[in-house]
Amino acid sequence: MREQKGKVYLNAFSCACAAGMSIEEIFETLLSGKSAIAEQNGYIDNVSIPLGKIPSDDDFFEIVHANVESLLSKAPGFDPHETMLLVGSSVGGMCRAEKKFFADGDFKNISVEEMSIRSIADEVQQRFGFKSALSFSTACTSSSVAIDFAVDLIVHGVYKTVVVIGADELSRSAVNGFDRLGIASRTNTRPFDTERNGINVAEGIAVLAISGVKSEGCVEILSCGMSSDAYNITHPHPEGEGARAAMRQALAKAGLDSSQIDYINAHGTGTLANDEIESTAIETIFADKPFVVSTKAVTGHTLGACGALEVAISAMSILHRTIPPCVNLISPINASLSHPLASVKGEVNYVLSNAFGFGGGNVSIILGKTHAN
Repeated sequence: MREQKGKVYLNAFSCACAAGMSIEEIFETLLSGKSAIAEQNGYIDNVSIPLGKIPSDDDFFEIVHANVESLLSKAPGFDPHETMLLVGSSVGGMCRAEKKFFADGDFKNISVEEMSIRSIADEVQQRFGFKSALSFSTACTSSSVAIDFAVDLIVHGVYKTVVVIGADELSRSAVNGFDRLGIASRTNTRPFDTERNGINVAEGIAVLAISGVKSEGCVEILSCGMSSDAYNITHPHPEGEGARAAMRQALAKAGLDSSQIDYINAHGTGTLANDEIESTAIETIFADKPFVVSTKAVTGHTLGACGALEVAISAMSILHRTIPPCVNLISPINASLSHPLASVKGEVNYVLSNAFGFGGGNVSIILGKTHAN
């Protein structure tokens, strides 16, 4: 386990998902306790399915660009020409390629470059002139892995500023893939509930400004814990070994005791396997019962974007001293965990945010309140 040396800050963030076109609107929707999931047609033939769609008719890549512009306006010290760009995505340009295929009936107008995972990074780098760019695709931990790498770059002095983007667009391939696996719910997802039956696939964008310099209204990224079960390509370790290892590593690197965590933004997908294993892993480590919430009941599961999006949501909880409620939770699978059914107001000093993915990847990120907040 490598020690984190030097301080790293999340200086600003800009987001869009089904719950809103800004992080402020998203957080307000979360606090309202209303799900942003809605029935959608056109993703599975002759089937309507609840999904999380960004409430805009604009092109997805243009929404990404708008969020980068918004972020740079909030973080004036971030000169793209001196900044590293890291992008975490599960589907990359797949949706853009799909649209051309269904419009043309063949692949002749689709290039490999535009449908690749790197397509988002390439287009953003070209438009804004970032000094260099790198893409990560590790399923649902994609943008969390990007955040971990950003922290390393800052701590070791490779870059002074890094922008991380988590972005995934709703695609027919992804929706049908989860449906064929039997984990795409035909109702609104119910994380940590005994009647849960799967995820609501969703799209989302989160753009984060990360540096070693504290700014007004920032939070500190205290640590990133990572592990890999390598148990099964689609199923987490049945005893939650990887989840526990990532959370324990994050606590150790941050120099925190489990009792100091106020809120866990759980991965909480609403699947039978994840929620059972994650809740058991949390119970094993956190005897003092921090609040445990899955915001995916409101936003849907934004796939590779979820790590960055939920880190931004976690930062909002610290900055606004409020923990959002669990939505659609009626009968918890683990009565020993503290799942708030209404928003909780009060000091939020430390938040742990989980992201777990296919292939056994696990990332736990701890954010902390700074003295300026």
